[in-house]
Amino acid sequence: MESIYLYLMVFASAWAILYLFLRWRYSDRLKNLSNLSFYPFFLMLKSNNMIKYMDKLSSSHRMFWKILSNLGLATSIGLSFFAVYFLADNLRTYIFMPEHVGVGNIVIPIIIGVTIRFDHLPYMLIAFAIVLITHEGMHGIIARLEKIKLRSTGFFLAFIFPGGFVEPDEENFKEAPTISKMRVAAAGSFANLTVGMLVLLMMMTLFASTVMGVIVLETSGEEVGPQPNEVIYTINGVPLSPETLYQNITLRDTLFIETDRGNYTYKIKESVTIPIAWILRSLGVVRVDYYRPTVLGLGNPETDYSLYRALWWIQLISFGVAIFNMLPIKILDGHLLYMSLIQSRIKNEKKLKIVDNLFTVVCLTLLASNIVFTYKTFGFFQL
Repeated sequence: MESIYLYLMVFASAWAILYLFLRWRYSDRLKNLSNLSFYPFFLMLKSNNMIKYMDKLSSSHRMFWKILSNLGLATSIGLSFFAVYFLADNLRTYIFMPEHVGVGNIVIPIIIGVTIRFDHLPYMLIAFAIVLITHEGMHGIIARLEKIKLRSTGFFLAFIFPGGFVEPDEENFKEAPTISKMRVAAAGSFANLTVGMLVLLMMMTLFASTVMGVIVLETSGEEVGPQPNEVIYTINGVPLSPETLYQNITLRDTLFIETDRGNYTYKIKESVTIPIAWILRSLGVVRVDYYRPTVLGLGNPETDYSLYRALWWIQLISFGVAIFNMLPIKILDGHLLYMSLIQSRIKNEKKLKIVDNLFTVVCLTLLASNIVFTYKTFGFFQL
């Protein structure tokens, strides 16, 4: 954890020094670069070459892209209904059936350092980059397929968070047929859903289907006993898994722990029956996660686990963005999708504003209520 903070401080210092130096040394030149925006902790690079590339992609195999855009529209409408249904049904469970609440009911915002531990940051950066680039890239391809002009495309770096963007011509987009606007709005979430499914398939293919133990993520600093990145396979012959980690076992004369780095043997003074997780805690193990080896035989549990975590975050954020983004909330694509349809049916600006605000208020209320009940039920926690 300390190393993450150190890296962030070094990165922030390097960025500040670079910004001050470039502003001092090349201030006039930076002002004349229309495709580059450089601010403290924010860099944006626009590229017309990406528009040409999207033109080339959309003009080749047009039938394929047309089928894909229609499939994306139908799928994204389904995602929006699922998102609203999930939030409403989840809230119903919290209020009326609290005894059935479990980890599957958890809804929390992703705030690194607050709701998400800093040690997940490297994997999340990879996930965000893949999710945002594919999301915006699909928006751009479908926009060009529908003959909607693009003003610019490019990449940005907000402190350490990478991303991409596609900026359509506003007037051209407004004048486009309703179905074209809906296809463009749906394209990003469909791309995220596709990425999530492909990565999930990779995980199922590359990794063992069953948990083979737990990997130590954090210890209290004890020099003896299991250390970080060490895999614990068994305790007194009991394989560690989600089913056994919290089950009771009886210790009599000896505690025997089998790991990938060797075995540990401890003498027991008196017989005791306790959960396996408590045994690990008594040995200075603060935090663990389940370990699945790859079928590739990499031979390094730390590499196996890092690969698994990277893929896990990619699929989690891909599915999360695909679903959440289709909520009809202002600034989200779901809002653009439904308002494009509603605007073609309702011409009265006052009625449009009422419908627009109603969608946003209802969905934000559902979302906020789920978050409140999550922390009310489970207390404050970090993933």
